[in-house]
Amino acid sequence: MDTILNILYYIIPFIVLLGILVFVHEFGHFIIARLVGVKVSTFSIGFGKQLCSHTDKHGTNWKIGAIPLGGYCQFLGDADAASSSSEDEVLESLSEEDRKHAFQTQSSWKKLAIVLAGPAFNYLFAIIVFSALFYSYGKIVYPPVVGAVLENGAAAKAGILAGDKIVKINGNDTIDFQDISNEVNLAENDTVLVEVERNVTMSVQAENIQVDGKNSPFKMIGVGSCSINACNGVAKLPNLVQITRVIEGSPADRAGFLAGDILLSVNGIEINDFEILRSYVAEHQDETFELNIRRPLTFNISLENTEFDAGNGVKQKRKMLGIQSTTDINFTNINTGFWESVKQGTSEAYDLTVVTLRAVGQMITGKRGGDEVGGIIRIAEMSGDVSKTGGLIAFIYFMAILSVNLGLINLLPIPLLDGGHVVIFLTEMIIRRELKPKVKDYIFKFGLLIICAIMLLATWNDIRHLITRIFD
Repeated sequence: MDTILNILYYIIPFIVLLGILVFVHEFGHFIIARLVGVKVSTFSIGFGKQLCSHTDKHGTNWKIGAIPLGGYCQFLGDADAASSSSEDEVLESLSEEDRKHAFQTQSSWKKLAIVLAGPAFNYLFAIIVFSALFYSYGKIVYPPVVGAVLENGAAAKAGILAGDKIVKINGNDTIDFQDISNEVNLAENDTVLVEVERNVTMSVQAENIQVDGKNSPFKMIGVGSCSINACNGVAKLPNLVQITRVIEGSPADRAGFLAGDILLSVNGIEINDFEILRSYVAEHQDETFELNIRRPLTFNISLENTEFDAGNGVKQKRKMLGIQSTTDINFTNINTGFWESVKQGTSEAYDLTVVTLRAVGQMITGKRGGDEVGGIIRIAEMSGDVSKTGGLIAFIYFMAILSVNLGLINLLPIPLLDGGHVVIFLTEMIIRRELKPKVKDYIFKFGLLIICAIMLLATWNDIRHLITRIFD
């Protein structure tokens, strides 16, 4: 029974996921090829033995292969499914009319459009899915506020408390809780600089004090301030007021106020200008003032391997801060208009691209190891986990995330990938002639070596990860 359930939860979702994403990618190549006059001989989902096929009125053979690990569009005149070289003997076997519709005989800009269409459709698909989810269910919210601190975790040892708002990690803004996870995962070493804002409430009474050697004309609590915008040039929080001076020996000094504290309210009245506090204190001289502040704090935290529940009781370990969000990650259920949903969907795809590019850049520069490079096994594992614990909506969301990654990876300037072809066609457009077949052959052989190396690394990582998951 367990075997049957694993097939249902892991193999079937994986096949569905990969099948849809491959279809989207290859359909991008297909539809643009058709639009610019290139004939598509074969449109295949999967490789190996043909399970079923259909030839349409345009002569395209649509087929499904027995090995569901990819797919391809084969254009008229191609010697292989990858369009990796131009074979003179293949073109010579075509009629004069057919040569006009062969991929190799097209101008560089048409080839470029066809090649770019695959990744572009992956991005378009992701944006449509994100936008549809946001329109139907509201934006996903990951508040960057600590809901719980794992006992004996890195954050607990550093002094992070529940309720703390994490505003930056290693100097990068954390707009939502997912940013916290991203920044920790992208950390170049095991120590991260975490900037926190902590809500604190203090009670204080006004007194006559000395300011710069002179007696104050009326009772004061002893703080000076400016707007955050005026203090440090950042306009993100224009309505907040930051304490820049605490007068020594004043009530505020004795109560524990610090320069840098952000004033939020006095006796429940919001402070969005220092004059509000000054006027309130002047009008309520003999009262006790309860001030709510947000205190910026900075922690150097050494990440530690922390055990967590990955779903269905499966325990895993990885280096993390050891914090949890205030609530489960959910859709806001706030009614989002159509264009706002499209805007948020596009922003979601953009943010995923930036995070992925940063990780790739760190790997290229040697600041990050290749342990996190995953392949087919990891995708199957993740798709199964999502389908088991998150349901259909979470699976669709995961598919959109993977679509962005697939589109981006294919744009990397590696020969044999779409990005490698883009570089070649752009070069040909600049030099106004095709590269020699021998040069292309060397380029694609080099690209094949790179891809094989990446696949070996990914497979090795996948196997290690799977063994660790099973036996740890």
